[in-house]
Amino acid sequence: MDIVLDLCDEYILDKVWAKLVPLSAFASSYASVNSTLAIPVVHSTSAWSQMVAHLPHPPIPMDSIASLYSSTVTTATPIAHLSAWPRDYIPRQLVSLCALTLVGVHILYFLFAWLSYKFIFNHDMMRHPRFLKNQIKLEIQCSLRAFPVMMLLTLPWFQAEVMGYSKLYDGLDTYGYFYLVASVPLPCISRITSGSVRRVPAVEA
Repeated sequence: MDIVLDLCDEYILDKVWAKLVPLSAFASSYASVNSTLAIPVVHSTSAWSQMVAHLPHPPIPMDSIASLYSSTVTTATPIAHLSAWPRDYIPRQLVSLCALTLVGVHILYFLFAWLSYKFIFNHDMMRHPRFLKNQIKLEIQCSLRAFPVMMLLTLPWFQAEVMGYSKLYDGLDTYGYFYLVASVPLPCISRITSGSVRRVPAVEA
Protein backbone atom coordinates (compact mmCIF):
# COMPACT_ATOMS: atom_id res chain seq x y z
CA MET A 1 0.00 0.00 0.00
CA ASP A 2 2.94 2.33 0.53
CA ILE A 3 3.82 2.08 -3.17
CA VAL A 4 0.21 2.80 -4.17
CA LEU A 5 0.08 5.81 -1.85
CA ASP A 6 3.40 7.11 -3.16
CA LEU A 7 2.24 6.87 -6.77
CA CYS A 8 -1.09 8.52 -5.99
CA ASP A 9 0.69 11.32 -4.12
CA GLU A 10 3.00 11.87 -7.05
CA TYR A 11 0.34 12.10 -9.75
CA ILE A 12 -2.94 13.01 -8.01
CA LEU A 13 -3.01 13.58 -4.27
CA ASP A 14 -0.32 16.27 -4.07
CA LYS A 15 -2.52 18.50 -6.22
CA VAL A 16 -5.65 17.52 -4.29
CA TRP A 17 -4.10 18.29 -0.91
CA ALA A 18 -2.73 21.57 -2.24
CA LYS A 19 -6.34 22.54 -2.92
CA LEU A 20 -7.80 21.13 0.29
CA VAL A 21 -5.15 22.36 2.74
CA PRO A 22 -3.23 25.07 0.89
CA LEU A 23 -0.07 26.47 2.39
CA SER A 24 -1.38 29.95 1.68
CA ALA A 25 -4.01 29.45 4.41
CA PHE A 26 -1.16 29.54 6.93
CA ALA A 27 0.58 32.57 5.47
CA SER A 28 1.32 33.95 8.92
CA SER A 29 3.38 30.85 9.72
CA TYR A 30 5.94 31.57 7.01
CA ALA A 31 5.67 35.33 6.63
CA SER A 32 9.17 35.76 8.01
CA VAL A 33 10.52 33.13 5.64
CA ASN A 34 9.26 34.93 2.58
CA SER A 35 11.63 37.85 3.06
CA THR A 36 14.56 35.44 2.84
CA LEU A 37 13.33 33.27 -0.03
CA ALA A 38 11.54 35.97 -2.01
CA ILE A 39 8.59 33.63 -2.59
CA PRO A 40 5.43 35.21 -4.01
CA VAL A 41 3.05 34.84 -1.08
CA VAL A 42 -0.64 34.72 -1.81
CA HIS A 43 -2.90 35.49 1.14
CA SER A 44 -6.11 33.66 0.36
CA THR A 45 -9.28 35.31 1.63
CA SER A 46 -11.71 32.59 0.59
CA ALA A 47 -14.06 31.11 3.16
CA TRP A 48 -12.50 27.68 2.67
CA SER A 49 -8.99 28.95 3.40
CA GLN A 50 -10.19 30.76 6.50
CA MET A 51 -11.79 27.54 7.76
CA VAL A 52 -8.74 25.44 6.88
CA ALA A 53 -6.50 27.87 8.77
CA HIS A 54 -7.87 26.46 12.03
CA LEU A 55 -6.74 22.92 11.23
CA PRO A 56 -3.63 21.53 12.92
CA HIS A 57 -0.56 21.30 10.76
CA PRO A 58 3.07 20.36 11.28
CA PRO A 59 5.70 23.07 11.67
CA ILE A 60 6.79 24.61 8.40
CA PRO A 61 10.56 25.13 8.63
CA MET A 62 12.44 27.35 6.23
CA ASP A 63 14.39 24.54 4.56
CA SER A 64 11.19 22.58 3.87
CA ILE A 65 9.56 25.54 2.17
CA ALA A 66 12.70 26.21 0.17
CA SER A 67 13.02 22.60 -0.98
CA LEU A 68 9.34 22.31 -1.82
CA TYR A 69 9.37 25.57 -3.69
CA SER A 70 12.50 24.80 -5.69
CA SER A 71 11.42 21.26 -6.62
CA THR A 72 7.71 21.63 -7.30
CA VAL A 73 7.02 25.12 -8.57
CA THR A 74 8.62 27.78 -10.69
CA THR A 75 9.30 31.37 -9.76
CA ALA A 76 6.07 32.40 -11.48
CA THR A 77 3.93 29.98 -9.46
CA PRO A 78 2.61 31.15 -6.08
CA ILE A 79 3.26 29.10 -2.98
CA ALA A 80 -0.50 28.65 -2.65
CA HIS A 81 -0.06 25.65 -4.98
CA LEU A 82 1.64 23.76 -2.12
CA SER A 83 -0.05 21.94 0.75
CA ALA A 84 0.50 22.60 4.44
CA TRP A 85 0.11 18.87 5.04
CA PRO A 86 3.24 17.10 3.70
CA ARG A 87 3.26 13.49 2.58
CA ASP A 88 4.62 12.16 5.87
CA TYR A 89 1.94 13.91 7.96
CA ILE A 90 -0.09 11.12 9.61
CA PRO A 91 -3.56 12.76 9.34
CA ARG A 92 -3.01 13.24 5.61
CA GLN A 93 -1.88 9.63 5.25
CA LEU A 94 -4.93 8.37 7.13
CA VAL A 95 -7.40 10.35 5.03
CA SER A 96 -5.61 9.39 1.81
CA LEU A 97 -5.61 5.71 2.77
CA CYS A 98 -9.31 5.87 3.62
CA ALA A 99 -10.12 7.36 0.23
CA LEU A 100 -7.89 4.93 -1.69
CA THR A 101 -9.26 1.93 0.21
CA LEU A 102 -12.88 2.89 -0.39
CA VAL A 103 -12.30 3.62 -4.07
CA GLY A 104 -10.32 0.42 -4.53
CA VAL A 105 -12.81 -1.85 -2.77
CA HIS A 106 -15.69 -0.41 -4.80
CA ILE A 107 -13.82 -0.97 -8.06
CA LEU A 108 -12.86 -4.52 -7.12
CA TYR A 109 -16.33 -5.38 -5.87
CA PHE A 110 -18.30 -4.13 -8.86
CA LEU A 111 -15.75 -5.42 -11.38
CA PHE A 112 -15.61 -8.99 -10.10
CA ALA A 113 -19.28 -9.05 -9.09
CA TRP A 114 -20.23 -8.11 -12.65
CA LEU A 115 -17.86 -10.72 -14.10
CA SER A 116 -19.26 -13.36 -11.75
CA TYR A 117 -22.86 -12.39 -12.55
CA LYS A 118 -22.14 -12.36 -16.27
CA PHE A 119 -20.13 -15.55 -16.70
CA ILE A 120 -20.49 -17.72 -13.56
CA PHE A 121 -23.83 -17.05 -11.89
CA ASN A 122 -26.62 -19.47 -12.79
CA HIS A 123 -29.45 -17.17 -13.86
CA ASP A 124 -31.98 -19.98 -13.56
CA MET A 125 -31.73 -19.60 -9.79
CA MET A 126 -33.54 -16.27 -10.09
CA ARG A 127 -36.72 -18.20 -10.93
CA HIS A 128 -36.51 -20.21 -7.73
CA PRO A 129 -39.47 -19.54 -5.39
CA ARG A 130 -37.12 -18.79 -2.50
CA PHE A 131 -35.24 -16.18 -4.50
CA LEU A 132 -36.14 -12.89 -2.82
CA LYS A 133 -37.59 -9.93 -4.64
CA ASN A 134 -34.80 -7.48 -5.52
CA GLN A 135 -32.31 -9.88 -3.94
CA ILE A 136 -29.43 -8.68 -6.11
CA LYS A 137 -30.11 -5.09 -5.10
CA LEU A 138 -30.30 -6.08 -1.45
CA GLU A 139 -27.01 -7.96 -1.66
CA ILE A 140 -25.31 -4.95 -3.25
CA GLN A 141 -26.68 -2.64 -0.56
CA CYS A 142 -25.50 -5.01 2.17
CA SER A 143 -22.00 -5.09 0.68
CA LEU A 144 -21.83 -1.31 0.32
CA ARG A 145 -22.81 -0.85 3.97
CA ALA A 146 -20.02 -3.21 5.00
CA PHE A 147 -17.27 -1.40 3.08
CA PRO A 148 -16.72 1.45 5.59
CA VAL A 149 -16.36 -1.05 8.44
CA MET A 150 -13.93 -3.13 6.38
CA MET A 151 -11.97 0.02 5.60
CA LEU A 152 -11.66 0.92 9.29
CA LEU A 153 -10.48 -2.60 10.12
CA THR A 154 -7.76 -2.56 7.45
CA LEU A 155 -6.72 1.06 7.96
CA PRO A 156 -4.36 0.42 10.94
CA TRP A 157 -2.51 -2.25 8.97
CA PHE A 158 -2.16 -0.02 5.91
CA GLN A 159 -0.95 2.87 8.07
CA ALA A 160 1.59 0.63 9.81
CA GLU A 161 2.85 -0.53 6.41
CA VAL A 162 3.22 3.05 5.18
CA MET A 163 5.15 3.93 8.34
CA GLY A 164 7.55 1.03 7.73
CA TYR A 165 6.45 -1.42 10.41
CA SER A 166 5.88 -4.22 7.89
CA LYS A 167 9.65 -4.44 7.27
CA LEU A 168 9.04 -4.79 3.53
CA TYR A 169 11.84 -3.70 1.23
CA ASP A 170 12.03 -2.92 -2.47
CA GLY A 171 15.78 -3.17 -3.06
CA LEU A 172 17.92 -6.27 -3.39
CA ASP A 173 20.82 -4.43 -1.78
CA THR A 174 19.02 -4.60 1.58
CA TYR A 175 19.30 -8.36 2.19
CA GLY A 176 20.59 -9.73 -1.11
CA TYR A 177 19.41 -12.45 -3.47
CA PHE A 178 19.71 -15.25 -0.91
CA TYR A 179 17.03 -13.78 1.35
CA LEU A 180 14.82 -13.08 -1.67
CA VAL A 181 14.96 -16.72 -2.78
CA ALA A 182 14.89 -18.22 0.72
CA SER A 183 11.93 -16.13 1.84
CA VAL A 184 9.65 -17.99 -0.60
CA PRO A 185 9.96 -21.60 0.68
CA LEU A 186 10.46 -20.71 4.36
CA PRO A 187 6.75 -20.01 5.05
CA CYS A 188 5.83 -23.22 3.21
CA ILE A 189 8.27 -25.23 5.32
CA SER A 190 6.83 -23.67 8.46
CA ARG A 191 3.30 -24.64 7.42
CA ILE A 192 4.36 -28.20 6.58
CA THR A 193 6.17 -28.74 9.86
CA SER A 194 3.34 -27.26 11.91
CA GLY A 195 0.77 -29.34 10.04
CA SER A 196 2.72 -32.56 10.45
CA VAL A 197 2.70 -32.31 14.23
CA ARG A 198 -0.19 -34.34 15.58
CA ARG A 199 -1.83 -33.72 18.88
CA VAL A 200 -1.30 -36.71 21.15
CA PRO A 201 -4.25 -37.26 23.48
CA ALA A 202 -3.49 -37.28 27.15
CA VAL A 203 -3.48 -40.70 28.75
CA GLU A 204 -5.29 -40.87 32.02
CA ALA A 205 -3.57 -42.77 34.77
